[in-house]
Amino acid sequence: MLLSRRRASGTPSALRGRLALLTLLVVLAGSPWVQRPLSDYYTEKFYIELSDNKILRWLVEAAFLPSWEVSADRYGGTASLVANDLAVLVLLGALVFLARRMWARGASGPLRCLVAGVLAAALANLAWWGLHEAFADDVPLPPTDILVKELLRGALLFGLAAGTLLALLTVGPPRTVKGAVTAPPRRWREGGLAMTTAPVHMPVGSAPGDVTRYLCAAAYVDEGFADRVVEDVLADEAGAVAASPDVDLVTVVRHCLTAREMRHGRDQRLTAAFALVAVFAPLWLLFVSLFLSITRQAGGRPSLATRGRHQPGGRELVGTAVAAGIAVLFAFSFGIALSALPAPAFVSWLLGSYLAGVPAALLSVAAMALAYLTVVRHELAVDRLLRTTMTREAFARQPRPTVPPRKWMAARLTAIREAQDGNVTVYSGYTPFLGYASAASQWSIAVPLLPADDPAGAGARPAGPEPFTVTELVDHVRARLRATAVPDVTDAARDGEAALGSLVVADRVFASGTAVGDDERFIKATSLAPVSRLSADQVERIIERPTGAVRHCLAIHVPLWGGDVVPTVFLHFSTEGRTLHLHCSNHVLGPVRAAFHVVDRLDGPLSPEARRGLLLDAVPGTGGAFFAAPFRALRQARFEERHRRRMVDELRALQQDPVYDFGARLSVRELAVSPNYQNYFQVVDAARITALVERHTLAAIRTFLDTRGYDIADFRAQQQTILNQGLIQQGGMSIIGNQAIGTGATANQQVPQQSGATAPVAGSGR
Repeated sequence: MLLSRRRASGTPSALRGRLALLTLLVVLAGSPWVQRPLSDYYTEKFYIELSDNKILRWLVEAAFLPSWEVSADRYGGTASLVANDLAVLVLLGALVFLARRMWARGASGPLRCLVAGVLAAALANLAWWGLHEAFADDVPLPPTDILVKELLRGALLFGLAAGTLLALLTVGPPRTVKGAVTAPPRRWREGGLAMTTAPVHMPVGSAPGDVTRYLCAAAYVDEGFADRVVEDVLADEAGAVAASPDVDLVTVVRHCLTAREMRHGRDQRLTAAFALVAVFAPLWLLFVSLFLSITRQAGGRPSLATRGRHQPGGRELVGTAVAAGIAVLFAFSFGIALSALPAPAFVSWLLGSYLAGVPAALLSVAAMALAYLTVVRHELAVDRLLRTTMTREAFARQPRPTVPPRKWMAARLTAIREAQDGNVTVYSGYTPFLGYASAASQWSIAVPLLPADDPAGAGARPAGPEPFTVTELVDHVRARLRATAVPDVTDAARDGEAALGSLVVADRVFASGTAVGDDERFIKATSLAPVSRLSADQVERIIERPTGAVRHCLAIHVPLWGGDVVPTVFLHFSTEGRTLHLHCSNHVLGPVRAAFHVVDRLDGPLSPEARRGLLLDAVPGTGGAFFAAPFRALRQARFEERHRRRMVDELRALQQDPVYDFGARLSVRELAVSPNYQNYFQVVDAARITALVERHTLAAIRTFLDTRGYDIADFRAQQQTILNQGLIQQGGMSIIGNQAIGTGATANQQVPQQSGATAPVAGSGR
């Protein structure tokens, strides 16, 4: 596979500690010191209390499942003792194996834990039955039908208890970010619990349009990303479309649809393989899972390289093939052993023990081979698509993928295209700046609009200050900022500032999704979703009357590193009485996840070494794809019907709910943001742009007020505080580094290291 799916769920010591505790608790529960009193109680009370209380009797019987002994007297012979203790070892091994798999994949939900407990208990009971039938003939067993019911009931009850214990042990496990891998043991000892290695570094963006290309590639390498874009952006016809700066949203959505269609074909074939086993021997699906796990872990020794990655050699491929061959032989041997167990027809079907177990083993092996070949075929198709269409040279020449001929899809894509070029953000929830990442810093100033003194000392100017509107101030600041993007501008040179390059200055109106339902400016009879663009006159009226749930901001952003890093500054101006208010909110969209940059590592056709690596990487991916395929295929097949029913319910809610939420809930660009920067200078460049925008904004306001005859002494003081210290103290207490401001203030601060979109931006108010 092109993308490694390893994910650490905690430190090695933490995992070992949980597994040791789980094993210890089960061993203690099955020890003679616990089991003997329980057995005596069962014998004494069976005909008195337990015979009438079935639930209590079942609970007591289930508690016997993990029992082990050192004396053969209580079991009627050595063979029975050994069989019983071996069944306990099977139980412990299965619990540890399933727990390790869940924790290693970060998928340890309560339901999964309960299923793991029941599976482990069922395997232990099956081993107990088989061992007694094969080696402990002198021990009488109940009739087969009664024994099967008791074993299934005991496995269910004890399994639920063990699963509950497993779920309790997984509460709050330490996790790392997606894509991180566990550090070597030496680093754990040196660095402590919170130390992890960074993901494999990818080439960074550099050319315009790179971020769009990365998100299109993400549609093929990340199933979850494509599903979220289609389900929560394309299919949400009633919702607004969130901003995604410097991203061609229509192209990304089209690629997500194409990727889902490719996976649907794969899932249909995998579903056929799954049904092959489920119809003829359902419990052999457990063997399939075990088969895939053993084969995946037999690929040879791990690489010791720490500065890069290399493709596996032929030795690893041979090791995996040998492990698969051994598993196949075990499958047929296991099937023959199962056929020796006396079982009713239904149980025989579940176990696949009919006809010497050969059909079940043969079909399971065939299903696994079919599933593996299907996954390999899909991965080769994805690799070929990325190499031929997603490289920087080829992407611009490729036409957009076609979409299914659905009228609603065409209309929604038109709305997405309009929103991409619009000036309105209708948001859902509390924070309006959806699509631009969380605020890295914010600051506000309030400037009293007082007349300036006469330079000659005669007091206020005779004519008084010149009145102005907020629109005029916004236009002045906009013109000043746009001028900074032009090289050799006089004002920029005088202030000693460099040009801002591809700076974009635009008006943006923010409106709450629950407040626009009866606002004719945003809701039109011709479309279901709110409008994405207002006219210049409408924007001007909002600027002049900034009240209620609709506000205007001047949005300034600069795509850097091919759009992989986008610093954005939002400026909100308003006047109240004789006071000018300015609120500044700084945001930085960090780079998209490193795995999406994989297309920049593809050079030329697939080499034999890379093909060998793809064949090996497909082994662990086969298991997850195989067991998820029936559910994914069914969900994809019902996509149109599910969308139709959703829109019917949405229309009904829209008509009946007076505060229906039209706001956007998902930004495609924010969905792909990485928790880590890939290059130190990405943070430096974002901070530089933010500082430049702040400086030019303050300089433009100062010039505007000064030329109109307003006193700028107070403004200068506040400006100097912002530029030098990054904040304005207006009561209370604040800490700047190791300095404290405010009455009775002290300073004792530790600043945690931050990364990604939440990294602090220097030179700004906090």
